[in-house]
Amino acid sequence: MVIEVTTRELLSEFLRRTGRGLPGDCGENRGCGKCSVRLLSGLWESGGKLLRAPCAAVPCVTRLESCIGTVEVPEQASGAPKVSADWDHTAPLPRNEAPVIAVDMGTTTLAAVRIEEGRITASETALDGQCAFGDNVMTRIARSRESFGELRNALLDSIGALLEKLEVEIARRIAVAGNTTLCCFLHGVDPAPIGTAPFAAPQVLFPERRDLWNGLPVYTVPCITGLLGGDIAGGLHECPLEIGDLFIDLGTNCEMVFRTPEGLIGTSAAAGPAFEGCGISCGSRAEPGAVDHWHGPGNFSVIGGSEPRTLCGSGLLDFLAAARQAGILSAAGRFTSGASFFEIAPGLTVTEGDVAELLKAKAAVAAAVAALEKHTGFAVRRLKLAGGFSRYMDADSARRIGMLPDLPVLSCGNLSLAGAARLACAPELLPEMAFPPGKLRETHLNDIPGFPELFTAALKLP
Repeated sequence: MVIEVTTRELLSEFLRRTGRGLPGDCGENRGCGKCSVRLLSGLWESGGKLLRAPCAAVPCVTRLESCIGTVEVPEQASGAPKVSADWDHTAPLPRNEAPVIAVDMGTTTLAAVRIEEGRITASETALDGQCAFGDNVMTRIARSRESFGELRNALLDSIGALLEKLEVEIARRIAVAGNTTLCCFLHGVDPAPIGTAPFAAPQVLFPERRDLWNGLPVYTVPCITGLLGGDIAGGLHECPLEIGDLFIDLGTNCEMVFRTPEGLIGTSAAAGPAFEGCGISCGSRAEPGAVDHWHGPGNFSVIGGSEPRTLCGSGLLDFLAAARQAGILSAAGRFTSGASFFEIAPGLTVTEGDVAELLKAKAAVAAAVAALEKHTGFAVRRLKLAGGFSRYMDADSARRIGMLPDLPVLSCGNLSLAGAARLACAPELLPEMAFPPGKLRETHLNDIPGFPELFTAALKLP
């Protein structure tokens, strides 16, 4: 995609303002290079140096110096990511008299559906515009000290664009669900307390709004704590837990809720953004051109059926499992050939550094499960997985690398969206979705004795 630039603002700000924001891993700190573009014409200043096109540049430190310039933006940056907009193992939605819309506000991706007479009649997904400010909520909270309005507008604009595609003008109301940080941004609440220990939520119950989109009533699924948001509350409402069930929303923060004989206990594991392909040299989100499943050289699938350009999270997990089984990787995550990289497809390589990042992510999940069992003295009997990533990953690959225990798995899909959908159909259920004090105990993994040792042990591949 070639675009024309005539302003002196930072190129990243221009791209974001015109709906072409490029997601990166570093929150515009020039650390990842994944937002790189090609300057085709014009004179530019980048990091204190003058650049004369044609050349490559990083938008977050680049601005136009001449009157006009042209830029080539990667086509894959403008495509909607692959994200789950459906769910299973829940009760049917109530029949609604008029169309309603439900929105799942994800850290990386947004999903929305229009519901008529209790049935989904249209769905849309998009990249969360806040990705241009960082790949995780902690980075965005830090950025919000200077750019709160920009971050909030990026979220509102992204959702607004989805609503237009779903014909918001015919809808009667909207319901949204998301993590606590995004809910705060949506309602104009400063999320700063969530950014530092004890990660307290400035607000968990949010009022009905009629000032966001088309004057329609907007309802928000209540949050639970600073780290357990409305996405988790909605999921638990839609898929209640039996004793021994462990609910896991796999993602950057990897929230977990375990039902024991003594009640519900919740935590959040800092898995990091590796499952989204961030921090991985060959990684990307689930977008066209990404390898989504890999079972050995020449045995892989690519989203969109094109030539492989990157690996997304599900493909990366498959690679760990298949490469370990084939003897390509050692238990420590080293290539047994002695090389520092492995070519999984022509021109597409995984490095030992990539493997190390993936092992940290899988270890965070595995150690969290083990720590909850140790802390409660009760064994997990069944896993209920939520979120788009868990929808597309191979659960067997996750077991083989030791990320998940060898237990029955129920993959439920986008339960956050399911919770928002039920609230959109029946807003009178709002009080029922709330978590009053005492309904769930929250624990922080670092407060559980032995967690660091569990994490270290989980860094190995079986």
